[in-house]
Amino acid sequence: MSSWKRQAHLWHRWLGIVFGLLVLLWFGSGVVMMYVPYPALTEAERMAWLAPLAAPQVRVTAWDAWRAADRPGMPAAVRLNQVAGRPAYHFQADGRWWSVWADSGQPLRMTAALAADSARNAAPGARRLAAELIDIDQWTFGRVQEHKPLYRVSADDAAGSVLYVSSRTGELVRDTTRSERAWNWAGSVIHWIYFTPLREHGQPWRQVVMWTSAAALLLALLGMVLGILRLRVRRRYAGGRCSPYRGWQAWHHWLGLSIGTLMLTWLFSGWLSVTPFGWLASPGVTAGDRQAFAGGALSREDLAAPVDGIVRAHPGLLELEWRRIGGQLNFSLLDRGRRQLLLPVQAELLQQAMRALRPGVPVMFVSLTSEDDYHYSHHQQAVLPVVRAQFDLADDTTFYIDPLQGDIVGYADRNSKWNRWLFNGLHQLDFASPLRARPVWDVVVIVLCGLGFVATLAGVVLGWRRLARRS
Repeated sequence: MSSWKRQAHLWHRWLGIVFGLLVLLWFGSGVVMMYVPYPALTEAERMAWLAPLAAPQVRVTAWDAWRAADRPGMPAAVRLNQVAGRPAYHFQADGRWWSVWADSGQPLRMTAALAADSARNAAPGARRLAAELIDIDQWTFGRVQEHKPLYRVSADDAAGSVLYVSSRTGELVRDTTRSERAWNWAGSVIHWIYFTPLREHGQPWRQVVMWTSAAALLLALLGMVLGILRLRVRRRYAGGRCSPYRGWQAWHHWLGLSIGTLMLTWLFSGWLSVTPFGWLASPGVTAGDRQAFAGGALSREDLAAPVDGIVRAHPGLLELEWRRIGGQLNFSLLDRGRRQLLLPVQAELLQQAMRALRPGVPVMFVSLTSEDDYHYSHHQQAVLPVVRAQFDLADDTTFYIDPLQGDIVGYADRNSKWNRWLFNGLHQLDFASPLRARPVWDVVVIVLCGLGFVATLAGVVLGWRRLARRS
């Protein structure tokens, strides 16, 4: 055997021994994640938690509440809802939340008892709720970071609920059940290497994911090269066989050749998921974009607007959110059925707000009542209808606007469009219909993951046998 082939065999063998089990677990955990995602509080769950606003209790304006919060400038976002039976204003400023009671005008100060009371609606079958203040745990990565520290509320209900309440706003921000947590240990925790001691350090975790997936990619690439080199179609091996292997080696050889290309694309796209070396990084919708669309920051006059009449006029209202569109104040109303704007947005005002996203740049507006390649449903339902605003820029900047909510609901640029195909497409087989349609997509992905699992399992068995012989 030539020197380079020998080196390739050795690299493939030892990479398989070190990383083979992880690749095996990636196939299994990927299937679990198709049905049990990482815990998150859905809109429907939040609607079930919220209690209707009581208009007589809203005694101070948002402006008076903001002054009581004693923060400089103006808030980036404001909403009003019920917390533990009392209305409260929630202000977002400098990436954090500040809350003030709407009945007394006093800053909201969370306690364990108040957190347990706030979480009660999310665990109606519980007789006892126990709350403790935490900084982070296995289920509190992601967007809830802006609410840290969190109150973790353990319920004694049949579902084994553990609920997370913001120490800053008193709102429920995440919910989990015993079943959801158990499945996630077999799903997202393994797949994303989401172990708390590592994951709480963002950059070290990212480096681990990037380099382990790169090593696994090299493992699969070497396997494909070696598998092709060992294949004989014309000058066959003894007995007319195309492969020299038997048993587990034959399984590993044939399955590796059969779906090796797919394994390479999966590992390559998984490597891309952490934007290695900043490649294909995209800013997404920034705070500056949202303020440009709003036509400027909220003003004193916006916050001083009386809202008790709005609450009275909409029985069952769960939440009121201040929203500026093209420089004009509006309100987003949430009830048990949907979100809607208090006042419909005129088409001229909406286009004015969209043009402000990239001032002076030619833009093409297209109204969409169906999905396109970059705004579509898969694990989550895409908002429709939307207006697509595509700007004539080198990076092909595109925004998707919900005209009924007056809100930016999607973004795409050249990098994110490449990422859509190289990650979503290759890693999740998330291509155009009919493959995307369920249950067709489920069947295809599960079958392919099963083949990849067996191919990798054969390699792991061979690696363990090699180690056993050496010991």
